Amino acid sequence: MSRSKVCVTIHRPADVVFASLVSHTWRNEPAWEPEVLEVRPEGTVPLRLGSRMAMVRKESGKVFTTTYEVSAFEPPRRIAARHLDGPMAFAIEFIVDPVDASSSTVTVAVDIRLHGWMRLLTPAFSLMGPRRNAKIARQMVVAIEESTPLGQATTAMESAMAADVDPDQSVGILTAG
Repeated sequence: MSRSKVCVTIHRPADVVFASLVSHTWRNEPAWEPEVLEVRPEGTVPLRLGSRMAMVRKESGKVFTTTYEVSAFEPPRRIAARHLDGPMAFAIEFIVDPVDASSSTVTVAVDIRLHGWMRLLTPAFSLMGPRRNAKIARQMVVAIEESTPLGQATTAMESAMAADVDPDQSVGILTAG
């Protein structure tokens, strides 16, 4: 298994950062992760625990679609997702912690488990994963700061509503089974 974790500071309030992370779940953010061509919700909106999305990606010149599912949803602090198909088991988690009223830290943790013959590539993924995670995290900072005005005053409820989050959604965690 390849694991990587990176922590970045975003100069926006925690509720704005969380709303941006949730918005990314539904919408393509080419400035954040250019390999993502499209994200389509499967089923109901707003985003909640168990929500599924089809993600169209272009990697090494090949276009493919993978399904992923929200495996943890704890507004305004934590969101996690895992891929349900494809050549690897991929899970990502975002934890948002307020630093002060106008900035937050986001810890991004990625776990990748390769299947079949791809297990032979585990050492390469272990070397490349942390660098790729750090690069995407830096792009995430820029995308969130550029898309949210400085000093944006908003409550967590307003952020959730703007980001298609159900504010009455119960918090929970899905486990593989």
